Amino acid sequence: MNAPIKILIADDHQMFIDGIKALLNEITHIQIVGQAINGKEVIEKLNNYSPDIVLMDIGMAELNGIETTEWITKNYPKIKVIALTMYDDHNRIMKMLKAGVKGYILKNTSKNELIEAINAVSSGETYLTKQVTASIIKESSKPNHNPISLLTKREIQIIKLVVKSMTSKEIADELGLSELTVTTHRKNAMQKLELKNVAALVKFSIDNNLSEL
Repeated sequence: MNAPIKILIADDHQMFIDGIKALLNEITHIQIVGQAINGKEVIEKLNNYSPDIVLMDIGMAELNGIETTEWITKNYPKIKVIALTMYDDHNRIMKMLKAGVKGYILKNTSKNELIEAINAVSSGETYLTKQVTASIIKESSKPNHNPISLLTKREIQIIKLVVKSMTSKEIADELGLSELTVTTHRKNAMQKLELKNVAALVKFSIDNNLSEL
């Protein structure tokens, strides 16, 4: 039997934390191991609870969700972060994606979608709700939009290596990631940029001076 997915909930509203606990406590393959009311507390509790996933609110005091996600991505790269927030504006979405979140879902999501997001992120995939995807697409369709702003730091890093003709396995070895994770990031990047093959990716990289980023 597989070990349960360990979850740490980070939110500054106790009532919301209690609600998430009530939703997930009956799910046998998910285990709530702790909670935190701000980013500082999240960081303090990571060693004690060793979560697989942090459900991260954005608008918290003493390190907000963006700052905390950046810190986790840098210092605990194996811990995955899912933004669970009421904010669906493009600016915050992109900041969280660039900070390293693996999922972005809204607080009005259904129980089933929350579980689906946890399962997907736990498996190495990226999960965005339809509302979040729609916000990204709407912004990308505006005149003079810079498509690079759609990409996370990790996606840009992987694209640079793909352009150097490195395979997913070689990239995985280079970055200390699993091959599945590299493939997922590569797929997500190409979907965001609406590119269908490596040749198009190389052209995009040259046209946008991606090597200089």
